[in-house]
Amino acid sequence: MDISGRVLRIEKTSIYDGQGLRTVVFLKGCPLRCKWCSTPEAQNFEAEFGYGTDMTVSEVVEEISKDEIFFFHSGGGVTISGGEVLVQEDFAAEILKECLKRGIHTAIESSFYSDYGRIEKLMPYLKAVYVDIKHMDDKAHRAWTGVSNTKILENIHRLDRSCYPAEVHVRIPVIPGINNGEENLLAVTGFCQGLKKLRDIELLPYHRLGINTYKKMGKEYELMDVKPPSKETLHKCAEFMANHAKGLEIIAGEKVFASRD
Repeated sequence: MDISGRVLRIEKTSIYDGQGLRTVVFLKGCPLRCKWCSTPEAQNFEAEFGYGTDMTVSEVVEEISKDEIFFFHSGGGVTISGGEVLVQEDFAAEILKECLKRGIHTAIESSFYSDYGRIEKLMPYLKAVYVDIKHMDDKAHRAWTGVSNTKILENIHRLDRSCYPAEVHVRIPVIPGINNGEENLLAVTGFCQGLKKLRDIELLPYHRLGINTYKKMGKEYELMDVKPPSKETLHKCAEFMANHAKGLEIIAGEKVFASRD
C-alpha cells in the first residue's frame, strides 16, 4: 500500500540508532514536549520553517535500499524515529513491512506514549524496539515532558507480555539534575528487573545540539544552564544501576556494565 507520510529527514550510516550502520527515517509529529528535545522541528506534524517533506512508502523504501550493502557488511538496517513514530503508525508499518521483505533489519525509536493498538500495528515487522524511560516519577515526567508516564510504562509491560519476538532496549536520556539521581535510577532498574524481552538499558548523554534550531524557529530553549554529563558521570550512573540490579546489562557509551547475578 503506497501511502504517504510526512518525513523530517533521512540520515545515513548512523551508529547510534541500533546495531550496525543504520539509515534513520525521522518522521514529523510528537505528542511530547520534552524540555531537552534536540529536534524541536519534529514536534509539529505540519511542515514549517522548511522542515518536513511528504513522501510515499515507495520513495522512502527506495532511499533506504540504497544502503543495503552497508547493512549487509555491518549487520545494520533501518530505524524509524521522530518526532514520534507512533503518530504516523500506518505509514511507518508499511515502510517496515517492505524493508523486512527485502531482508533489512528493522527497528524503531519511540516514547511509547500512544494507544497500544498503534504499537501493535508495527510489531509484526520489527526486530528491535528502543523505548525511552525519561523519568519514573509521574509528576516529574509531566513537568519535563508535558505528559504522564503511566501509558508509557503500561505499554512496555503489555509488549513484554506479548508474543512478539522483537528485542526491547530501554534508553535513558541522562539530564543532570533532572533524572540522574539515585532514586530515579533505582526506580528504573526496579521497573526493568522483571522484563523478559529486555536486552539492555542504555544511558544516553544529554546534549544541546538543537539550540540553533530553537533560535531559527523563534523558540526558547529552557535548559541553557544544564551542561551535558561527562563520561565519568555516565559511567558512575551505569555502575550504580548495575550494582543494584540483577541480570541486567547497562550500557554507557562504549562501556558495558553487567550486574552481579
